[in-house]
Amino acid sequence: MCLGLLTLIPHHVLSNRCTLSIKSTVMSTLTGELGAGVEERKISYKEALEIIERQESHFWDFKSSSSSGRNIQDISSALANAEGGEFIVGVEDEKRASGIERWRGFLNIEEANWVHQNLAGEVDPPIPYDLEYLWIEGDEARGVCCLVTVQKSADVHKTSKGEVLQRRGAQSLKLTGGKIADLSLSKGARSYEDQPLGDYDIDELLEEEELAYFLENYSLASSSEKFLRRQRLVSKKTGEATVAAAVLYAEEPAAVVPKRCSVKIARYESKESAPDRKYLKGTPLTIDGPARQLIDRTMRSVAEIIESVPILGTDGTMSPVKYPPEALKEIIVNAVIHRDYNVSDDILISIFDNRVEVRSPGKLPGHMTTDNILTDRFARNPSIVRLLNKYPDPPNKDIGEGLDTVFSAMKAAKLKEPQFVVEDNAFVVVLAHTPLARPEELILEYLGHNSEISNKIARSLTGIESENRVKQVFYKLKRAGMIEPVPGRVRSKYAWQLTVKGTASNKPD
Repeated sequence: MCLGLLTLIPHHVLSNRCTLSIKSTVMSTLTGELGAGVEERKISYKEALEIIERQESHFWDFKSSSSSGRNIQDISSALANAEGGEFIVGVEDEKRASGIERWRGFLNIEEANWVHQNLAGEVDPPIPYDLEYLWIEGDEARGVCCLVTVQKSADVHKTSKGEVLQRRGAQSLKLTGGKIADLSLSKGARSYEDQPLGDYDIDELLEEEELAYFLENYSLASSSEKFLRRQRLVSKKTGEATVAAAVLYAEEPAAVVPKRCSVKIARYESKESAPDRKYLKGTPLTIDGPARQLIDRTMRSVAEIIESVPILGTDGTMSPVKYPPEALKEIIVNAVIHRDYNVSDDILISIFDNRVEVRSPGKLPGHMTTDNILTDRFARNPSIVRLLNKYPDPPNKDIGEGLDTVFSAMKAAKLKEPQFVVEDNAFVVVLAHTPLARPEELILEYLGHNSEISNKIARSLTGIESENRVKQVFYKLKRAGMIEPVPGRVRSKYAWQLTVKGTASNKPD
């Protein structure tokens, strides 16, 4: 009914920020049918400052009370076309004011009705959202601001000009052509994180210590129950909690969502291409806990195991293998937040003598492939991604930059770039401890510290598995007059040394 009524009102009347009662009535009815929650509350001066001091990000933005309807359409559709998020209308850009002076809200709630109209009536299809009016207690003269929570959406949303935008980092980027088709394909993939859990409801969820910890540090939350309902973590009808709620806040998610929430860590004293039980050292570890703690515990355990793995250095000494911690963290974080929770399997981290493999259940989501994984973005579990990002110092702080961080960290450590493998029902990331330096450089550096080098040692240094390939490297250095065979060595004792001046032969063996 309200959509029909809306079409009868001239567009220029609805676009005007007047306080016509007819517009208020229409918008109230419209948002009611769309299911948008509209609330009003007062916050403290401290809470207002915490809001103002937040940095714009993939999930958060500021809009002035003098913004245009187009601005509202752009940011809301961009968030809905990504993983959802929040923005506040009534806070000025930090370039125009500072501190509490940035809070320049509307004189009254009626004056902000145009925000509703652009959210629900100007974007196609209408944006799924909740809206909260915030006043500063004792300083109401600064006006009321509109805090808009945009929910993740299964639709591709367009502005009134037919444009499709998507949030990437702190920007709202316009999509065209194939990018829109990719977004549409990704939107069609339903996430298991929304699945309600019949034996885990809001009453049990409200008792979780992790939820209490989160809300203590989240300034925009009013009450626990209101937060859970607003974030669609519990069913409004049944009170059943979702898989995402259990993954994020349950003390033992694996007990609520069996065989889907743990991380298993296995150490293999081998360089073999596939895991083999005969090389398994000890009993594999099983790590549990809510997502934030799961990531921290996994990082600590992996780091401890890696430090026990000895590796031969170019100086001839054995020392603990080292991987860039930021690369390990990003791979582990991605496995936890992007895994397919519909697959009954745990994340498996295998630590070999020469590499770390992180196997995340489920193939790549939506339109994602190993070819576009560094340029495109799609979150299989948008609620988990978005809410984990709301923690102080969140593990997924740099949204959209995680894999770039892995590549740059491995390069800085002079190790080869990570490998991505898509298996039948898993996505595997391999961090190989293979030096980026050429084999020739590593061999010469080793001989700068040691009198000789064997084929076996050279293979260990370079990461080359083939004995014949290493021989070819030795011959190449010999032809260049840089190394020569150690005299008197044959067969298994054969070794190479730096050329003794005047004795090197340039003839190939």
